[in-house]
Amino acid sequence: MRFLFPPSFAGWRYLGCTIAALGVAALVSSASAQSANQNSNSNEQSEHQAGHQVYMHARCFACHGEYGFGGVGPRFREDRFLGVKDYVVGQILIGRGVMPSFADSLDNQQIAAVATYIRTSWGNNFGAVSPSDVAKVRNQIKVHPPQGPHVSATSNQPPGVPVQPHTPMPPGSALPPSPKK
Repeated sequence: MRFLFPPSFAGWRYLGCTIAALGVAALVSSASAQSANQNSNSNEQSEHQAGHQVYMHARCFACHGEYGFGGVGPRFREDRFLGVKDYVVGQILIGRGVMPSFADSLDNQQIAAVATYIRTSWGNNFGAVSPSDVAKVRNQIKVHPPQGPHVSATSNQPPGVPVQPHTPMPPGSALPPSPKK
């Protein structure tokens, strides 16, 4: 086989140096990609741990189960409604039925952490919730407050809507009629 250039051609040295430089660049690129991937995984793990911590300290597990199987509250395993980010955040902020509102006891960061935890645990893969997502829903609730018995008596709800009684009533009891003016 005949070479296009003689073996003493200086271009061979240039070509060899170029190939070596490309090899080194590939190794460096691979190392930085692995490092970035490890950083991403550690961030996801710390977010997951923060969400689990809020889930346990806020006692969400008492109704929804430590492993998301439910109980008094709905199960989180394979719950398609967890795919609706605003719905999840709204339920945590407002509460419903026997679930209390966590709007006053958890900040946006904590609500985002626990919402991300339930949306990404137990086989769910609905993605993360950011504190800005929580702030957006919190502001929407202020502009359009929920109506019904779960609204506190100090809210700015429209006139004529029944207000939750000041004294606790047994579960299943109807609200007393609104006072006539």
